[in-house]
Amino acid sequence: MTAASEGHAANPPSKGRLALLTAGGLVVASLITVCAVLPAEFHMDPTGFGKATGLMGLSAAPETTSAPASAAAKPGAPQILAREYPAPFRTDTIDIPLKAEGEIEYKVKMKAGQTLIYSWSVAAPPEEFYSDFHSQEWPQKGPKEVVVSHKVGVGVGGNGAMTAPFDGIHGWYLQNQSEKPVTVHLKISGFYDLLPGGQPPA
Repeated sequence: MTAASEGHAANPPSKGRLALLTAGGLVVASLITVCAVLPAEFHMDPTGFGKATGLMGLSAAPETTSAPASAAAKPGAPQILAREYPAPFRTDTIDIPLKAEGEIEYKVKMKAGQTLIYSWSVAAPPEEFYSDFHSQEWPQKGPKEVVVSHKVGVGVGGNGAMTAPFDGIHGWYLQNQSEKPVTVHLKISGFYDLLPGGQPPA
């Protein structure tokens, strides 16, 4: 091969063949776009090929669900992660004295869906201090009293949060089983109304 012939095709295609090859490439590219790219990327299937081959599934948008806040209380309903409350956020620190072998209830008033965050402690023998953290429907709407216990047992403290399952009074029954008086240190924050002395309605 001579220097003059380097870089040149031995038999270059004619102009007609070159135009035919170009047209054929455009047709193939168009078919790929219509049959594969549109169904897989844009969820468009003008030919039905995407549905037949499963390509439409690649571009399916994820399902979304929304529900009103009241749906959170129903079994199997979507969990509500954000809420708005008409009342402002508040924090209260309360000391609750108990005499030797004494007992008391300390509760707050809440509406269904309101949240309470709490922390309490007491200097007492762990096995001699009993608490029952629970919710009680108030006012009572039916012939039967509705009470839900959240945590029951002996111990000298607790930390947690509770969302009121219904309108009512929510809090602790505390029992000092030791022979010495003690004081329960309670800190609560959230959305609630204090009851006079923390005592439930008579």
